[in-house]
Amino acid sequence: MSRRLIGMGAIVLSACLYGGYNVAVEMGFHVNLTDSAPHGIWRTRPLDRQLTRGDLVEVCAPDQPLMRIMEQRGYIETGSCNDTHLIPFLKPVAAVAGDTVVVQHGHDVIVNGLSLPHTNAMPNIPAWPDGTYTVEAGTIWVLSSYSAGSLDSRYFGPVPLQLVNGLVQPILVAGDVSVLTPWRHL
Repeated sequence: MSRRLIGMGAIVLSACLYGGYNVAVEMGFHVNLTDSAPHGIWRTRPLDRQLTRGDLVEVCAPDQPLMRIMEQRGYIETGSCNDTHLIPFLKPVAAVAGDTVVVQHGHDVIVNGLSLPHTNAMPNIPAWPDGTYTVEAGTIWVLSSYSAGSLDSRYFGPVPLQLVNGLVQPILVAGDVSVLTPWRHL
């Protein structure tokens, strides 16, 4: 086989892979490699109803100085979020309008009286201020119990609903998705 034929084949294969990737992204498919949720393929679909505790969402973090710090430290990559130009996160909804959230450094976050496992802020990252918060209409709190190192509302607080890109569902993942939402029915 000639070098020219091999080169053309490589170009065609690259174009097919790139095109297939773009089609998958347009259809809402993406790969999660973060430790906030099981690694694998997930699909985002439009938000067509009111969010409830335990829903899994793709969300952009609020535009706060902390997000720039995390980007500079290499914890977050650039991506498609309009305000921050960072990657969206895959997170479970832990608290909705009217819920009570208690943040106290050195302890897991408490929602409606239930301590959520693995939600204690790490000491080397600026956390959301201690206090008792009532979730306001038009906002949610997203917290992952899947990993103690998750970057979520324990650091950036409430998330405006307009930053929610949609609901996500696992397609092909390695890990127990039910661990994400042990508080689903608070």
